[in-house]
Amino acid sequence: MKRLILAAVSLAALTCTASAVTASPASSGGQTFYVSTSESDSIGRAADPTIYNIDGNTYFKLRDLGRLLDFGVTYDRATNAVHIDPDGAYVPAAGESSVIENTAATSAPALPTKQTLYLDGERISPTVYNIKGNNYIGLRALGELVDFGVSYNYDNKRITAYAAYPYAEETTWTAAMNDLANNLRLLPASAYSSTAAKYAPVVTGETSADWRALVSELRAVKRAPVYAADNGTLYRSNLYWADRLTAALTNSRSAATPAYTGSLTGLADSDLFDNPDKTALQKDFSTMAAAYLGAKPSVLSSVTVTNGYSKNARSRLSLADTYTLTGGATEADRKAAKSYFLSDMAELSALTTDSERVSYIYNLLQKEYRTGGSASWTTGYGKKSAVSAASLAAAADWMFSEAGIPAFLARSWSTAWNVVYVDGQWAVFDFTKGSTLRSLDDYRLTDTHPGSTLLLTQVMRPGAEYYNVRTATVDRYFTYTDLTGAPQATAKQMQAYIKKVNPNVPQSVIDMIPYYLSEGTAEGIRGDIAFAQSCLETGNFTFKDSAVTLEQNNFCGLGVLDNGMLGASFDTPQLGIRAQIQHLKAYANKQPLNNACIDPRFGLVTRGAAPNVQYLGIQENPQGYGWAAGADYGVKILNILENILTC
Repeated sequence: MKRLILAAVSLAALTCTASAVTASPASSGGQTFYVSTSESDSIGRAADPTIYNIDGNTYFKLRDLGRLLDFGVTYDRATNAVHIDPDGAYVPAAGESSVIENTAATSAPALPTKQTLYLDGERISPTVYNIKGNNYIGLRALGELVDFGVSYNYDNKRITAYAAYPYAEETTWTAAMNDLANNLRLLPASAYSSTAAKYAPVVTGETSADWRALVSELRAVKRAPVYAADNGTLYRSNLYWADRLTAALTNSRSAATPAYTGSLTGLADSDLFDNPDKTALQKDFSTMAAAYLGAKPSVLSSVTVTNGYSKNARSRLSLADTYTLTGGATEADRKAAKSYFLSDMAELSALTTDSERVSYIYNLLQKEYRTGGSASWTTGYGKKSAVSAASLAAAADWMFSEAGIPAFLARSWSTAWNVVYVDGQWAVFDFTKGSTLRSLDDYRLTDTHPGSTLLLTQVMRPGAEYYNVRTATVDRYFTYTDLTGAPQATAKQMQAYIKKVNPNVPQSVIDMIPYYLSEGTAEGIRGDIAFAQSCLETGNFTFKDSAVTLEQNNFCGLGVLDNGMLGASFDTPQLGIRAQIQHLKAYANKQPLNNACIDPRFGLVTRGAAPNVQYLGIQENPQGYGWAAGADYGVKILNILENILTC
């Protein structure tokens, strides 16, 4: 069946009763129109029908497209109805010109009409406008009705109709699309068919979707990240991979994907970060963008940033900056280490490719050190000392600096690694896992500052643009979770979680869990967050290394201000949970308590200083207030909550 591609009506109009809107010529905004009639034609052929923009949507005359695409369009005067026949041939009306002329030269009033339309004998009801005596119908509206592909390239402002592809919504770039693109970067074209079959149902949400549906969904993406390829040329990922999938699966030549021509510094768009610190993050983003965007990221001594999250992002750590990872190395240690590795660094600098340099650094570290210890790399060389993963990452960081490879350190709760710019892209170098470079996305799952890592890699990779990765962990640094509100987790989920992580949990803990929800509801505080906090504070109710005991009914360390302090005690578990909820409310907002205050420290809190979970950590709170001083305290709570919600 021949597919109908785009549409609009150039026939008699009914009397209009609604008020007019303004229709602007699409050409005035630089938009052009192309038509593709086969699977292998990724670009299409240029055409110049009459096109108007109304409220951000494009409207076309149907007869123009009938002639261009050869589908049937007839008008029944007796019923004042237009009939569209996708399988019929186009037949010109009496006296109709053989030349398609674009008559949209200036803006014009557009009046809604009630033109009757039929598609294959079935009545359809899209919005139709009358402009200068002709009826126009929306491109996407008709595309959805008759199932044809519609694409708009935001780089070159090209509208393309794809006869051979199904309709897809104008979506945003998703985690599944990100995974697909990451796989396609690594796979040969021979593997595209199986990869497309795997991802088509996931990306489109349709279990029966094939590769054509996948390509259509990619083309429909409104804003895709920019992908750097072919010696630094920048492309929108959706069009780049849609063209290459099409070429591989139709045995045709790959389309000439339009290069991205936007300003690199303009990638820091206004919606980059959705959190209370957007202004500060945007300022930091612009600062780092100015320093790093270019043919190759610069190697600078430092970049000054101010925000609580981006301040943890490190560009080029000096050797002195790594002392916290090396057991307090001295200036004498630094000089001795530089002298010891002097000849090695000369050999390293003489290598001609980044891949050779990475391999050299790995072999050098392997020769000089062992893992699993606590010695500093600045003193452990020459005797095969056992050093920590963090110290090895610090050693590698210095060596990457000597080699002229842009890099920075990233850390998790228990280890550290290097993020390096090699062969035109960012990757992970983790000495503890061998010499092979690894996916940055995989390591964001455990990064204690994934927000920082994401921010840096976005501004340091030419053409990079923010998009969600497959883990929600990164989002927790950019989209904040309010303490106030209804819980998401149920009592059964919380009980299942604690039994899973602590099989020996006392029955009294299981029995008291509903109090988190009832007490939270009483004060408008999320009880599931309070329970997750209790799990963090008590070691999942094992009370191992905790300043409080089960008998105190203090499940959040309330009143423990220093090591060795006993903290507050309460007569019953319910009262202990009530005090915890009240203390959270003191941080969350300035509303009065609904129950009598039993929190002994309620009046000591600066009310409303931590309205979201992330700000419970003093290090992350822009005012310097908070519940706990440990890094990423709030994110640790959210990590536990995520696990609870999966039970």
